[in-house]
Amino acid sequence: MVAQDPRFGRGALAQLEAFWRGAAGLERRPELFYLRRRSLSGTDIAGSPLDVPGLPGPLSAVDALHQTIDARRLVPGLRHARSVWVVSTIASYGYPAARSGRPYACWIATALADEHAARRRRISKARGLALAANGPVLRRLERNVLQGATHVYAISAATRDRLAEVADLDAGAIGVIPIPIDLTDFSALPDHVWLEALAAPTLVFVGAASDPRKNVSLLFDAFELLRRRVPLARLRLVGTPPARALPAGVEATGPVASVAEHIRDAALFVLPSLQEGFGLVVAEALGCGVPVLTTPSGGPEQLVRASGGGVVLEGFDPGELAETAAGLLESTDTLARMRAAGREHVVREHSPERFQSLLAEAFRDLDGR
Repeated sequence: MVAQDPRFGRGALAQLEAFWRGAAGLERRPELFYLRRRSLSGTDIAGSPLDVPGLPGPLSAVDALHQTIDARRLVPGLRHARSVWVVSTIASYGYPAARSGRPYACWIATALADEHAARRRRISKARGLALAANGPVLRRLERNVLQGATHVYAISAATRDRLAEVADLDAGAIGVIPIPIDLTDFSALPDHVWLEALAAPTLVFVGAASDPRKNVSLLFDAFELLRRRVPLARLRLVGTPPARALPAGVEATGPVASVAEHIRDAALFVLPSLQEGFGLVVAEALGCGVPVLTTPSGGPEQLVRASGGGVVLEGFDPGELAETAAGLLESTDTLARMRAAGREHVVREHSPERFQSLLAEAFRDLDGR
């Protein structure tokens, strides 16, 4: 497995862990190759199977150099592997696989241009200049890695279409392997308990609220409007809280060991993101039987529409978000239908058993090559 530093974030780690466990379940012996980033040295992933040493990345402060010069040091370790896979949020981290001379497959979460565009809207000028400087090199690496792969897989249909566009590939030749959901952990409350909680409804957001891509300021603006119509509504932020003071009616849990218990009693899960490759938290919320309200941010759109488990907004207007949320909270029957439909979809499409089957087929295709 060629990957980015697994300490990058919850979504990246979840994708890597899913592949690691899936490969082990197929009686493979997965081994992770990555370059450590100094900026992530304090991030704790103890207990994860990905808590393994990576090679130091002396140039990690400059992405373009890190992913070209540093990454070449991983190439020798790939030459005797039975299979080589790039498993990463962004394909450019797979450059060592492209340099190895080995056939390899990719399982990718998002396109670099989409992630950079979402972050650029709300970051400092200095960080924006850094993205602009590194961008051309990283986009070239991304394209080379995707075009050099014998097989490419995305985590969602939305990601598939974008990867095809940025690498000039046929979308029909790119497979989709969704990230699996632990349906034992992400389970629903009994219907009567969940319905009782609607009297004082809780909206839940999960993610790093300080990440500009998550667009939490939109959620705060909309929640203030929502409280005028639903005074008992509360908003729960799960994960790293924002630096700013929290508005009235908002609580923050901080980082938690398991998000499921903080989701399943919610009336609505709200995702205000600017961009998401898949939106793992959306699938987890649907698995918990919680309807989802999301912005048009990529992967979550397809998931919500396909499942019938929520609503996709037209845009990023606080008034639209508040009005839609209020309408849903005032219609118990609608929420109950979405609750059942969302859970059924995740059980059918995102079970660990289905993931194992899709991954086994992908391994057979690569081994045959």
